[in-house]
Amino acid sequence: MHRSTAENMRSIPFLLLLGLPVLSAQVAPQSNYEVLEPVPAANFIPAVLMTNTLCTVAPMAQTDGLHLTYTLQSPAGTESIVGTQSLITRINEMKALVALDEINNSEEFGKALLKAGAEKVGSVRDVVKDPLGTVQRLPLGASRLLGRVSTSVKNAAEGNADPRAGAQQVLGVRRMKNELAARFGVNPYTRDASLQNKLDATARAMAGGALVVNLSGLMFTGGVGTAISVVNVNQTLQRTLIESTPEEMAVKNRAILLALKAAPDAVEGFLSNPALSPWQKTILTAELKDIGLNPDPFLRLASKPATQEEVLDEMQIMQILLKHHKEIAPIVSISEVPGALAALDANGTLVTPISADFILWSATKESGADALLKMAKEDPRVKHVTLVTDGLVSARAMEEFDKRGILATPQALGPLR
Repeated sequence: MHRSTAENMRSIPFLLLLGLPVLSAQVAPQSNYEVLEPVPAANFIPAVLMTNTLCTVAPMAQTDGLHLTYTLQSPAGTESIVGTQSLITRINEMKALVALDEINNSEEFGKALLKAGAEKVGSVRDVVKDPLGTVQRLPLGASRLLGRVSTSVKNAAEGNADPRAGAQQVLGVRRMKNELAARFGVNPYTRDASLQNKLDATARAMAGGALVVNLSGLMFTGGVGTAISVVNVNQTLQRTLIESTPEEMAVKNRAILLALKAAPDAVEGFLSNPALSPWQKTILTAELKDIGLNPDPFLRLASKPATQEEVLDEMQIMQILLKHHKEIAPIVSISEVPGALAALDANGTLVTPISADFILWSATKESGADALLKMAKEDPRVKHVTLVTDGLVSARAMEEFDKRGILATPQALGPLR
């Protein structure tokens, strides 16, 4: 491997001079690795998230050498949350709950919900009795829904499905719920039961036009460098997320991935992973399509996550790869290394994307660096090796990577704000 003069200049003093995010951490006495000690949470999240009207983040966070565990205090109690992405997700959900409460506690909401409930009962009865006639009597706006509703209506009429499913689709409840979720920067498939119930109730009241809410002022985002905001995707994908059913998204995602020459078993493993929501699968599929390579290594990796923290890591990893592909050099191949991905770009750089909050030097990082270098030496196309992360890197870890000829790039998706 050959490193350019500019790369050789990236010593710790030079990084500090540039003001790049290199943080100090304690080194264990008589040890080659850093001590896992609490670190200031304010070094990793914006001040607006540290203290707000809904909650407070404890000033210190615990690190495991990769992710941070935050303590979140609110009127509901104290929570331990692993990962910056998970913390932002939780705070956004709390904001959404408060905003929905303000809507749902209004007198207009009560009247609208009653009206929507009456219309729903009438629609179910009409659909079951006369599905074709009901469809023909719908106004033009509602009739546009029928491309996706026709099967549900037919199944309901024949007794093969819950008739409420078809009726709710006709009323646009699902779409309105998705629209609200997008505006609030939350996932409509959230595991928070309270948020699910309030999104459902508000969507039912709004879908029939009985409750009018100005959505222009309801725009919560995770900011730059987060995996959770639908605002971060293009408008075409936004419309797909908002307007499509989970079944429609699954069909489209499968077709896209198979067109990329993905192995059928890898596709099914990814699409059947219950830890990934339909929105998350669709966003990841769109990003894989943008890169345009066989996605098997990523699909196999993304079929494994079982927790929300792991899912958000996969979302960040794909954003890192896509940004590199679009802004630095096209990715020409993707491969899997133990527990991670490695991608080769058109300039001969082997890129390893890592989703992390704070990378400390440890035995795991050392063995990972050695494995990466071994992989690079075995591939004559590789000229440079870089580790790219959305988080921060300690000064010691940066130094150790640099010694080994690995360029570490922190905050690759930009700072949180």
